[in-house]
Order: sequence, then C-alpha cells, then structure tokens
Amino acid sequence: MKKLKYDFLNFEKNKKLVNNEEIYMSTSLIKYNDLGFRQERTFVVTVGAIYNIRKSSVQRRIPLEKLEAVTLSTLSSEFVLHVRDSYDYRMSSFERRKEIVEILAFLYIQVRKLATVLPVYYVETINLHKIMTTNGHLKKKQVIRPSKQCLKLMTLEDLGQRVELEEARITEIRKKTTMLFNPEKKEICIEDFDQLKILGQGAFGKVVLAQKKDNKRIYAIKILKKREILATDQLEHTLAEKLILSHVNHPFLVGLEYSFQTTERVYFVMEFMKGGELFQHLRKVKKFSEQQAKFFAACVTLGLGHLHTKNYIYRDLKLENILLDERGYAKLTDFGLAKFIQKEEKALTFCGTPEYLAPEVILGKGHNRPADWWSLGILIYEMMHGLPPFYSTNMNMMYKRAIKDTVHWKSNVKISNKAKDLIVKLLNKNPKKRLGSEADSLEVLSHPWFDSLDWTELLERKVKSPYVPDTSGTNWIHNFDSDFTSQKIRDTHLPKDIKVLRELQKHQDDFDRLNFNIDDERAKPS
Repeated sequence: MKKLKYDFLNFEKNKKLVNNEEIYMSTSLIKYNDLGFRQERTFVVTVGAIYNIRKSSVQRRIPLEKLEAVTLSTLSSEFVLHVRDSYDYRMSSFERRKEIVEILAFLYIQVRKLATVLPVYYVETINLHKIMTTNGHLKKKQVIRPSKQCLKLMTLEDLGQRVELEEARITEIRKKTTMLFNPEKKEICIEDFDQLKILGQGAFGKVVLAQKKDNKRIYAIKILKKREILATDQLEHTLAEKLILSHVNHPFLVGLEYSFQTTERVYFVMEFMKGGELFQHLRKVKKFSEQQAKFFAACVTLGLGHLHTKNYIYRDLKLENILLDERGYAKLTDFGLAKFIQKEEKALTFCGTPEYLAPEVILGKGHNRPADWWSLGILIYEMMHGLPPFYSTNMNMMYKRAIKDTVHWKSNVKISNKAKDLIVKLLNKNPKKRLGSEADSLEVLSHPWFDSLDWTELLERKVKSPYVPDTSGTNWIHNFDSDFTSQKIRDTHLPKDIKVLRELQKHQDDFDRLNFNIDDERAKPS
C-alpha cells in the first residue's frame, strides 16, 4: 500500500489516523523482519485496524477483520499476529503484550459480533520465527500455523474485567493518548553528555557514567580507542558487539541506546546498571545463597538462550560481565568476544576467561553453544562456593583440572542435590553430552533445580529478586570498584600522529558500520 505520512507526535490535536479511524491505543515495541533482525516500531490500534509505523510513515495497515489468530510464547515476550491471506507479524513487548492481546481480543469480537473472542496459540518456544507465515511462504502458497493442540479460543469470561473497561472506553476514545515510540534519533556526539565518573577501564578504553545534557538521563558510555582496536585485530569483534547490542532486545541483555565516533574513538552509549558488577557483590558477601544463585543463573540462562537463537555464542561469561539493576535483576554485558555462528559450525579461536574455559576450547577442538553452558556451570558453582571449581593460581594446572578432574564439593557449603546435578551435567567434559547440547536453553530451563521459577513471570520482571543491591541516593557508587570511581575524568586527546590517522582513515568504511542505525543493512551479518 502507499505509505501515508502522518504527524504521529502531534496526533492528539487531530485525533484521527487515516480513513477517519480514531486511535485506540499506541505503544512502542520490537518487530522482527523475515531475517530475524529487530526493528523499533510504533504499534497503533484503531477501532478498525492495526498499524505498523516507522518514524512518521505507515508501513502496513491490517484491517481487524483480517486478524485470524495470535500466537504467544510461554517462555518469552514474543507474539505473532496471524493475518488471513497475507504474511504474519512477529513482535515483542516486555511490558504491554498482555494488554495488547486483550485489546485485540476485545476488538475482535466487536468486529465479528460473536461470543468467541480471539483464537490464541500458546507455544513453549522462546523464538517464534518458525511459527509464522512469511512472504517466502506466501510465494509457495504455504500457511504456517502452530499445532491445533496449542490452540485456545478466548471467551468473554477469559477477558474478565477487560470487557467492562474497554466497553466504556470504546464509546469515548481517551482524549489524551501518549505515543511511546522514540522519534528519529538525531545525530549526537560526546559533547552532548556530561561525563561524571569512571566505572571501569581496560586495554581498549574505559566505561564512564554520563548524563545527557538535554533530558538529564544517565547512561554508561563505553569508549574505545580505534588504534587499539586495530593494533589488537579486534575490529570484527567490535563490529559484532555493536551488532548484538543494537539488534538483540532482551530483558537480561544490556541494550544500546546510541553509538557514534570521532576520528580516534568509538562510543557505545548503553543503559546504566546501578547495581554494578555481580563480581563486586560476591566479593562483599563471599558466597550467595542457593536461592540467590538460582535467580541470577535463571536471568543468565534466558539471556544466553536468546543470544543462541540469534546464532551468537557469548564466550565470555563471568561475574564481571553480569550487571545488576536497582531491582536485583541480572543482565549480560560486554559482547566483544561473541561470535555469529551456525549451530553445526565450530569456532576455533582460543578466547575467554581462563577459569571459565570449556575443555574443547582449551584443547582447540572447536566449540559452539555448549561452551557457554560449561561456563554457566562454573558460574553457578562459583556463586555458591566463592571460587570456581577448578581454580588454581597456576594457569596450566587449572586447565588440566578442567580437562580431567571431577567436581568436588566443599563440606562447609550446603547445596541441594538438584543444584549439584545441574552443575555436574553442565560441566560434562564431552560437549555432545553436556546439558544444553541438544535443545540448548530449553534443556537447561527444564532442569528440576529451576522448577520453583515461573519463566514468564521472570521475563516480565514480576519476580522479586532475593538479592537487591543498595542503589539509594549516592550509595550506588559502592557497587563499583573504587579503584575506578575514585579516578578523575581526564578526556585527554590522543597524539595527532599523522601515520596513525592515515591508518585509521584506511578503515573508516568499517568504522562507519559502528554508528547506530537500526535499519543499516551493511551492519547485518551475511
């Protein structure tokens, strides 16, 4: 259809969308294209249709009478709108999925004047890309739907209070409706931020706490030196990190807000996690309780599983790369060692943190997703014991133990048999027999140790964390290493070495791919 221009930021003044349809609800969400890449979109429902809006342009209008069914993942916040005689939409909304489905169900009955509301499929799959009809399927005259065993026909009783709420609302659309989608991101630079504190520092650069001058929002900015990236042959890893940050949307993965660059540096602007590194908290308390370790492990498992569905292996799981928010939820960060790889392939690069390396990585036999599950086993053990299971100050001895030794349990640490069983299965020396080698995260999530957790509730952040860091007032600063936070910000400029600048210029096309643009085709893996 022709893309209709409309000023969505000021629609409150007009109260009309197109075809004299009044806006019923609007929200920002993530839409996935056929290749699985996320796209930030505005999802608008009127009394007659569903709209997919990019910036100020209507990409597609789906009449409500064309909506055939909805598929919901019971393990993630993804959902699919099945459209009659057309291709489907796969979307994700962590905060408003339930509301969206209930509103669509209510409007569905308004259109059809029937007692049965929306047909809904409930599927135990995190990623719904295989349960939708794409343009490719349409060309082959194929229609993809889940098994009928997953189908449930919603009734008015299922909607409960929603019916009364929406019947009152349908007669008079709210006078004020807030568009939640982000307007087009303007070009920004480091001068748009006030740099406040150093949060961390490494070989390639540093992470600083910064406040955006216009909206006063707080961010963590990772600042990388281009010449260090080139000198250590890390350009492809840096590109992969940017790609993951900008295209992977998950409640337990740290997200990217902006990225930009100068002649000599690259800047990744990310959400600020006030709880700091999990490493700092374990150092304070020495050991986590089993309940606390289980909660953090659950967040990490869901994050790793989501990366794997996008064909990325993480390869750098450790306490330092797990950050806590103010509610005690854990998120993975630092995707510099992540690799885009198909399930049947093997990566050969020796990389990662020594204490967490799987035997197949140490021996150079090639590795894939099971190496991440080995690292999860090390992490769970370390959280409850205070040290990794094969730890030694002698690195070669530590490698030998990881390859040959069995797991030993300390008598002064009380751990349930279920926890021990999970750790042993994750630390199987044979990656083909390791837990997670067949069905990936679903195998791990299905282990009895996690039986007490409601995965949907966890994904929707409705579970109370058993460990909540102190982030009140300025206390958050104690969640970070004082060796860094006590340093003064010195944004010194690199020497204007003409040879260095010429070398950087040769790679400028590659560095340009690091700028944030969610629809940049060049940034996608081939």
